[in-house]
Amino acid sequence: MLRRNMSDIYRNFSFARGAVAVLALWLSLTMVAACVPIPAEPTTDQAIPWNSTADRAIPEESTTDRDVLVALYQATNGDSWLRSDNWLTDSPIGRWYGIVTDGSDRVIKLNLSANGLSGSIPPELGNLTELESLGLADNRLSGEIPPELGNLIYLESLYLNNNELSGEIPPELGNLIYLESLWGSSNQLSGEIPPELGNLIYLETLILDSNKLSGEIPPELGELFYLEWLYLYLNQLSGEIPAELGQLTNLRHLDLADNRLSGSIPPELGNLISLESIRGGSNHLSGEIPPELGKLLSLKSLDLDSNQLSGEIPPELGKLTELEWIGLANNRFSGAIPPELGNLIYLESLHLYLNQLSGEIPAELGQLTYLRHLDLADNRLRGAIPPELGNLIYLKSLWAGSNRLSGEIPAEMGKLTSLKSLDLDSNHLSGTIPPELGNLIYLESLYLYSNLLSGEIPAELGQLTMLKHLDLKDNKLGGEIPPELGQLTGLESWSLSDNRLTGCVPGVWRQVKDNDFDGLGLPYCIAP
Repeated sequence: MLRRNMSDIYRNFSFARGAVAVLALWLSLTMVAACVPIPAEPTTDQAIPWNSTADRAIPEESTTDRDVLVALYQATNGDSWLRSDNWLTDSPIGRWYGIVTDGSDRVIKLNLSANGLSGSIPPELGNLTELESLGLADNRLSGEIPPELGNLIYLESLYLNNNELSGEIPPELGNLIYLESLWGSSNQLSGEIPPELGNLIYLETLILDSNKLSGEIPPELGELFYLEWLYLYLNQLSGEIPAELGQLTNLRHLDLADNRLSGSIPPELGNLISLESIRGGSNHLSGEIPPELGKLLSLKSLDLDSNQLSGEIPPELGKLTELEWIGLANNRFSGAIPPELGNLIYLESLHLYLNQLSGEIPAELGQLTYLRHLDLADNRLRGAIPPELGNLIYLKSLWAGSNRLSGEIPAEMGKLTSLKSLDLDSNHLSGTIPPELGNLIYLESLYLYSNLLSGEIPAELGQLTMLKHLDLKDNKLGGEIPPELGQLTGLESWSLSDNRLTGCVPGVWRQVKDNDFDGLGLPYCIAP
C-alpha cells in the first residue's frame, strides 16, 4: 500500500544512513588503535549486568510489546476471553492468539474481535508502535478511547465497533495518517466529530453510525479524497450537510440518515460521480432536490424519506438508470410524478407515499419490469389506474390508497401473479371488482374499502387461499356473499360492512377475531 511503501522507504533510508555512520566510526577507531588502549575483557567477577547499555544499547522491542499485551490481558479480563491460546506463557508473542508479529518480533496485527473482552482499552496499546491493524470489535469494552492510540503512526485499520465505548473521539486519532479504515459504530460515543479526522488523507472507510455524536459534520471531511464509505447515521448530528462533501469523488456510500440535519441538500453532491447509495432520511432537510443529483450515474439507492423536502421531483432522476431504490416518502413534494422515472429499468422499489403529489399515475411506470414495491399512497393522485401496471410481473406490493383515483380497477391487475399486497382503499374507484384478481394466488392483503365499487363479490376471490386480510367495507357491493369465500381459511381479519350484501357469512370465518360481523347485520352460514 502507498503509505506502507513510503514508511518502508523511510526505514530503509534511515538504516542506510545509520550504516554509513557506523562505518565512519569504525574507520576512525581503526586509525587511532595504536594510541588508544583496548579495555581488557571482564573477568568472571566483573561480568556486565544483563541490562547494561554495554550489553544492548537499545531495549528489546519484543519485551516491550509483551508487556503491552500483558496489560491488555489484565485490563480486559483476559481470564474470561473466549480464546487466549498461549497468552501469558513463554511462547513467542507471535504464537499468542490473535497476534501477528514481524521478523523483529514486533506486533503488527492484533485481532481480538468477538472474543469476549470486557473492561477498558489500556493506554499502553499506544506503545505498539509497529502496529498496522487493531481489531477489538464485537466485544463488551467500555470507557473512553485512549488518546494514546494516536501514537500508532503505522496503523492502517482500527476496528472498535459494536462495543460499549463512551466519551468523545480523541482528536489524536488525526495523527494516524496511514489509516485506511476507522470503525467506531454501535457504541455510546458522544461529542463532536473531531475535525482532525480530516488529516487522515488515505482513509477509505469511516464508520461512526449508531452512537450519540452531536454537533455539525466537519467540513474537513471533504479532504478525505480516497474515502469510499461514510456512515454517520443514527446519531444526533445537526446543522447543514457540508458542501465540501461534494469533493469526495471516490465516495461510493453516504449514509447520514436518522440525525437532526437541516437545511437544503447541497447541489455539490452531484459531483460524487462514484456514489452508489445516498441515505439522508429521517432528518429535517428542506428545500428541493437539486437537479444536479441527476449526474450520479452510478447511483443505485436514493433514500430521502421523512424530511421536509418540497417542490417537484426532478425529472433528471430519470437519468439514473442504475437506480434500484427510490425513497422519497413522507415529505412535501408536489406536482406530478415525472414520467421519466419509467426509464429506471432496474428499479425495484419506488416509495412516494405521504406527499402532496398530484396528477395521474404515469403509464410509463409500467416499464419498470423489475419493480417489486410501488407505494403511492396518501397523495392527491387522480385519474384512472393505468392498465400498463399489469406488466409489473414481479410486483409484490402495490399501495395507492388515500388518493383521488377514479374509474375501474383494470382487469390487467390479475396478471400481477407475484403480488402479496394490493391496497387501493379510500379512493373514488367504481365499477365491479375484476374476477381476474382471483389469479393472485400469493395475495395476503386485499384492501378495497371506502370506494364506490358495485356489483357482486367475485366468487373467484375464493381462490386466494393465502389471503390473511380482506377489507371490502364501505362500497356499494350487493348480492350474496359467495360461499366460495369459505375457502379462505387463513384469514386473520375481514370486513364487509356498509355494503348491500345479502345471504350469510361463511361459517369458517366465525373463528376470525378481527372482523366487523356486528356491523354487517348478517348471520353466519350453517354448515349443511
